[in-house]
Amino acid sequence: MSTLPTRSSHLLPLQGVVLGVILVSNWVQTGWLSGTNPQVLANYGYRELWLDHVEGPTGALELFRQALVLDSAFSYRWSDLGEALAGSGQMESAEYCFRRSQELAPRSPQIAVRAMNFYLRRAEAGPALQTAATVLALTSDYDEIVFSSLSRFRADQEYILDVGIGSNRRAADRWLLYLIGPGRTSGADSRPFETWKWIESKGYATREEAIAWSDWLAANGRERDAHLVWQRYVSSDAGYGIGNLIDNAGFEREPEGRGFDWRIAAIAGVKAGIDQGVAHSGRASLRIRFDGSENVDFHHVVQSVWLEPGHYRLSAWIRTEGLTTDQGVAVVVGGVSTAALSGTQDWTKVGAELTVHGAARIGEIMLVRQRSWKFDNKIGGTAWIDDVELRRVD
Repeated sequence: MSTLPTRSSHLLPLQGVVLGVILVSNWVQTGWLSGTNPQVLANYGYRELWLDHVEGPTGALELFRQALVLDSAFSYRWSDLGEALAGSGQMESAEYCFRRSQELAPRSPQIAVRAMNFYLRRAEAGPALQTAATVLALTSDYDEIVFSSLSRFRADQEYILDVGIGSNRRAADRWLLYLIGPGRTSGADSRPFETWKWIESKGYATREEAIAWSDWLAANGRERDAHLVWQRYVSSDAGYGIGNLIDNAGFEREPEGRGFDWRIAAIAGVKAGIDQGVAHSGRASLRIRFDGSENVDFHHVVQSVWLEPGHYRLSAWIRTEGLTTDQGVAVVVGGVSTAALSGTQDWTKVGAELTVHGAARIGEIMLVRQRSWKFDNKIGGTAWIDDVELRRVD
């Protein structure tokens, strides 16, 4: 004989349908079908719902009614009957059942999700959003389900946020990340912008959220806005974007690897990373170690910068130790390069000037070692870079 599910099973309707089909098949084969067990009746009711047998003496409606009579204190019995009533068009009675189920289990996200789906079916925005907020407050396990439902609302976005998210800072963060997830929205969709504006107004913005938002803005052609978000919420350098246009200019923290911080890519023959023991100022610098095995064309430490039209001065401090070949390490931006240092040199300031014409745009500042055309061209040794600056001077 099959083991029957108990009320602790907390089966969702679809799970109940599948299990009900298996159980009923067993009960028919063994000749055992008892109307005194409410879970037996409920599981058979799920099967009838699946077969679209809602009404009639053997339909889901009657089976769920019998189960409820036997077990009226169990919230799932009320939700089951509510779904059957909704399926037969008895919406007022169905709504009563869903309200009763929530009264019996106010902290059950499963019960709240079922109620939310009922209100969505009726296109009742207020109750649907309120139950969505309940689910989000109880657990993160149903975020995808709730957000999928919220994304189908075409009501005023502020109303959706106020009622469906409310004071739930975690949910606000997750909702924005859901909206800007791969393939979900584009720059033409106003909802991400309205959501971010709402998040800012509530003081909910987090650093990680701002990084994701800045990346999305840049990917959708809003580079200036992306830079402003980074400047306000992400950068920890005093004066970033106002004086020095380089973030994490002294490499005092591990680079984010995206946005407007340094991106360090791997390449054979080179190891680049933060050195906490050597610095021109502060506590750290960037160390680039060449192992002597490759004639490296190195341009693998990069940062995006926002460049308005105007005249700029670039500078950095470089230290080298045993850096071989005729091609040393330099800093490059907008096609303009500082002097390239090689050999062994103490901290040396290098610089260059450039002029940006035309429209404002994203540029890139890079640490570079050009490929050598000499016979002895495999580079070894170490370079350190610190206190990188790009300042507008006009």
